[in-house]
Amino acid sequence: MKKLFLTLIIGSFLFSCSNNKTETEAAKNSDWTGQNLKGRVQTQEETSYTPDSTGKTGAMDSCCINVQQYDEKGYNTSSQSKDSKGTVKNESTVSHYDGGQAKEVISMTDGKKSSSFSIQIDKDGKYSGAQGYDSTGKMTSFYTDLKEDDYAGVTAGTEHKPDSSVKSSFTAEYNKGMQVSSTGKDSSGKVTFSFKAELNDKGDIIKTTVSNTMKDSTTTTVTTYKFDSYDEQGNWTQRTTYNDKGKATKVVKRTYTYYKKD
Repeated sequence: MKKLFLTLIIGSFLFSCSNNKTETEAAKNSDWTGQNLKGRVQTQEETSYTPDSTGKTGAMDSCCINVQQYDEKGYNTSSQSKDSKGTVKNESTVSHYDGGQAKEVISMTDGKKSSSFSIQIDKDGKYSGAQGYDSTGKMTSFYTDLKEDDYAGVTAGTEHKPDSSVKSSFTAEYNKGMQVSSTGKDSSGKVTFSFKAELNDKGDIIKTTVSNTMKDSTTTTVTTYKFDSYDEQGNWTQRTTYNDKGKATKVVKRTYTYYKKD
């Protein structure tokens, strides 16, 4: 799924616009494109492990098995986060407009609704607004002034409190659907968050730099990624994460299922 605004703000995703592609070629606004997935991916399962002292795959993390489901046009329809025992802890479902744009995102925690997101489009299929709600259906914020690029990546927007006062704003940049930078500002216009990513020649993220500012203190985290293996479609199947000192901190393994060719 394409990030709906920014992960720093709501952690959901967006898509948009026309879908004038063949069944085997992903539309620009599809999640296959936005997540750099090759082939007609039906499911993607991701499991994380803690490396041992040599940097090799160690014990499986207790928290994290993530499963993504995609429809036959490449749009994300659901996400699940499971613990090591297979118990679903968090999940979300996404409905779409006819053009693939996200319409509603419903999030669940431990089987109970925790939040939801409603998104509107204009007559041209562009995003025109969105509202966030808590578990009781009470509005927590809404978004205006949305802008998007040719791949339907949302490049700017303003978040408001329910009383219409400004809560935050953001800008973002994408490289053919992949988010490569973003900046978040508070209500006064002060930068509170920034994100930059570098891609390899396959379009996968190999380095991120994230800065968070709280009061007068800024923390910057630099993370690099090494892709250890790929499948026959060209999608990575194992990735090792390193901190700024070059120490391996996480190994992530992915498995995929694909839609059968017609």
